[in-house]
Parts: sequence; C-alpha cells; structure tokens
Amino acid sequence: MTSYWKRLSHNGVAVPEPYLAEGLKVKVRGREVSLPPLAEEMAYHLAKKKDTQYVKDAYFVTNFTKDFVMLLPDWCRGAKFEEVDFSHFYEKVEREKRAKETMSKEMKKSLAAERKTRREALKARYGYATVDGKKVEIANWLVEPPGLFMGRGAHPLRGHWKPRVAQRDVILNLDESSPVPPGEWRQVVHDHDSMWMAKWVDKLTEKEKYVWLHESAPIQQSRNKAKYDSAIRVGTHLGKIRAKILKELTSRDPRVRQIATVCYLIDRLGLRVGDEKEEDEADTVGATTLRVEHVKLNDGGMIELNFLGKDSVPWSKKLEGAPPTVAKNIQEFIARKQPGGEIFDGIDSKMVNRFLSGIAAGLTAKVFRTHHATLVAESYLKTKDLRGREEPEKLYHAKFANLKAAEFCNHQRTVPKNWEDSLKKRKDSLKELESREKRDEKRIRRLKMEISLQMQTKNYNLNTALKNYIDPRLYKSWGDYVGLDWTKIYTKSMQRKFAWVSYSKTRWETEEKAIEAVTPSNTGGSSNR
Repeated sequence: MTSYWKRLSHNGVAVPEPYLAEGLKVKVRGREVSLPPLAEEMAYHLAKKKDTQYVKDAYFVTNFTKDFVMLLPDWCRGAKFEEVDFSHFYEKVEREKRAKETMSKEMKKSLAAERKTRREALKARYGYATVDGKKVEIANWLVEPPGLFMGRGAHPLRGHWKPRVAQRDVILNLDESSPVPPGEWRQVVHDHDSMWMAKWVDKLTEKEKYVWLHESAPIQQSRNKAKYDSAIRVGTHLGKIRAKILKELTSRDPRVRQIATVCYLIDRLGLRVGDEKEEDEADTVGATTLRVEHVKLNDGGMIELNFLGKDSVPWSKKLEGAPPTVAKNIQEFIARKQPGGEIFDGIDSKMVNRFLSGIAAGLTAKVFRTHHATLVAESYLKTKDLRGREEPEKLYHAKFANLKAAEFCNHQRTVPKNWEDSLKKRKDSLKELESREKRDEKRIRRLKMEISLQMQTKNYNLNTALKNYIDPRLYKSWGDYVGLDWTKIYTKSMQRKFAWVSYSKTRWETEEKAIEAVTPSNTGGSSNR
C-alpha cells in the first residue's frame, strides 16, 4: 500500500444544524395529526417541492409517503399521499416566498452578508487540514443536509428521506499524535494509506461517503496527473492488450473466457467495469455486473445491451462485427440462468485488473474509458484546422469535442427545465440581429454557434467528461497549436483541479495516431438514443 502522509490534522466536519420544529400539523383522512420533529421536517421539504415535476412523479410520492406515515400514529400507516393534507406546510412555504419577494434590497444584502460570514467562519474552522506541515483545503467539509432524495434518471430511491448525518455517525482519519476535534465522533482511525479526512455510511443508500482533500492539494494534483498518465499507457499498449483479449476469448479455462469477454465489452463499448468506482462516484451497473435480462443475442452475431447505468441513466448499445467467440461466450454464460442472474457471476474488478496488469504493469479497467474518451475528443479536433479562426469558433469546436466524449461515455442528463426558454431567447436574439439594417456578422456567427451547441448538447452533461475523462493536456496542446488559452475551456474550479497542466510540456500532433480511434462507427458499437 502507498503511505500518502505522515502527519494529518484537521477539525472534523461541519454537520447540519438541527431542524427547528414549529408544531405544524397535517390532516390524515380529515383528522388532524400532530407531528414529531422529523415528520414535520419531511413535510416542510415536500411542501418546497409542491410545484415541481417530483411531486407529479407517482413513484417519488409513494416512496415519500411510505417513510412519512411510519412516523405517524398506527392508524395512519396505510394512508396514501392524496389522503394527507399538507395545507399548513404549503402556506408556510408561500409565506416565506412572499416575504422574500417583498424584502427590500438592503435587507436581502444584509441577510446575504450574514450567511457569508457564517459560512466563512465554518470554513475557517473545518475547511482546512494540515498535511505533513502544509495547510491545504478540504473539498466537501460541509456535510450534505438531510432532505428528499432526488436522484438522477429513474432512480428507485427517489422520494425517500435522506437522514441527517450527526457527529456520532462520522469516522475521522488523523495521525496518531494529532488532537481529536471536540465532538461525539463515532471513531478515530490512523489510516496513512488513505487520503480521506472523514467518512460515514449514508443511511438511505447504505454506501460510504467520504470527505477528501481539495483537488488543488499537491497530493491530489499528483494523483490526478497519474490517472491520465495511466490512460496514456493504455494507448501505448493497446495493440498488445487487444491481442491478449482476443486470444483469451477462446481459453480452455471458463473463468479466463469470462474475464476476456468482460474486457472486450469494456474496451469496445466504453462500459464501466461495474463493481469498481471513482472515489466520488456512486456504485453502478457495468460489465462485470451485467445480468441476463440486459443482453439480447440476435442473428448474425449482433449483441444488444440495455440496462440502467450510473444514476439510473439508460444505456442502450448494439455491438456488431465482434468476433463470433464473443456472442458464443455470452450464450454459454447465460445458459440455464434466470433473467436476474449475473452473466459473469464470480467475476469482479480485482480479477479483471489482475488480468490487465498481466499485460501491462499497473493497467486497470477504469482507465480504458479515460483513454477512449480522450481519443474520441482528439479524433474530432484533428478534423478541424482552426488556426487563425476567431476565438468563439475555437471554443465551439472544443465543446463539440467534449460532446463527442460525453456521448461515448453515455453522460446523459435530465433536460433543464429552462432549456426551451433559453433556446427561444437565443433564437429571438438571432432573429433581431439578422433584421437590423447594419448587421453585426461576428455576433450573428457566435449566436448561431451557441444555438447549434445548445441543441446538440440538450441531453448530455459535458462537465463529467471534461472534469473526469478527457486528459486536460489534450486541450492544452491543441490550444497552443490553434492559438487559444486552454483555461477558457474550463471553469475556475476545474482550472484549480488541473493546475498541474500549466507545468506540463505538451505538443499537438497533427497526424492521426497509429491507434484505432474509438468511435461507434469503427468499434462495432452504436448507440440507440
């Protein structure tokens, strides 16, 4: 194991303040019911969602109601959502809304200043750690407050209550000689092989949550760079990796055939490995955890995959042109299994990574997506010669390359509720500019590109690929080549994360690499979206 630090001290984490109950009541089937503080807090959170899409979601309100009525008297336990009258809570939310709307600018400014002062005081106390004598920022030092679980996509837990985290739930990681911060912490450990400051178990999802050093911390900068260096090694050894996978698809050992088939799917379709995740990611379905119900084998060797991936986002792809052994292996692995049975039962990420590291030292499954996403973005940028072009056009194509990587990684999103209004405003502005007698052609071109990009990216989240998958040195070298400051592609927070790039020596290769580009058209994979 790697020892990341010798000395580590900090003040723990800031946990949410308790809810101040007001004694509000609900009516259940016409009868008034007094509420315990937790039920009152839940009802208040629901009232704040009154006019949103969530309360129109039957699954969401059913999950909420199950949790809510369990806190009420026994005779309320079978009540349905429509049998509960939350009028007092709706009225409270309306009063707060009106008070905010009628508040003077001076009062708004005063309250904002108070909030800022409180947050700065909390950050001064909890927002920093000392690592081997150096003061560094902590990323998520403020524990997420309780509330209704929203989720993304058709998440099965949406609507359930996400409980409050208290100090007694939190485990702290400190060095042996550092003082323990005041508080009733669950436990204090001295794990020098880990970089987390604190952790606890999310009571709803039953998953561990971590508090990490900020991405600008030197130790995080080194790890971030190492991740992309590993992805470069994938490219260096890609021919050897694929040859080994193809060879082992016909191994006499059924376990090896399973692992090789998993690796083939990871490589060709950009699947996550399945039971392995990034430190800040939720668990997800992937190659090793595919079930029989997720796969359909068609005539001609075509393989269809349909399942809910990370954040319950639908993943639908077709694999054509694969070696016949891939379909043959999958047919063998699903034989005599129920729809809910795992195709690659007994195979996990450790076994996959052991197989890959036998081909190239240090190679793991998770860096495949990083390598492939970077290559997809690079392949797009190499089709455009933008030297001497205006900056908006360069940024447009930088974002379009980002979109190609997001599509490859299946980073779909829920369309923002103001998307249509935003698009209409842009189109109206374009129409107005084009109708002027003296036309501003630069502004017109820029607005047309903005409209095009907004329409193309409607269903995709670009930030995930930009922040976690595309090697930032790609944009740095390309930016130097075409005359664009690479930092303009990134937000301020991402610029801090990728500060190490400024010191990296990069050179844009204008020729295509001697590596097969990973795109749906030439990998045999195509998305059904």
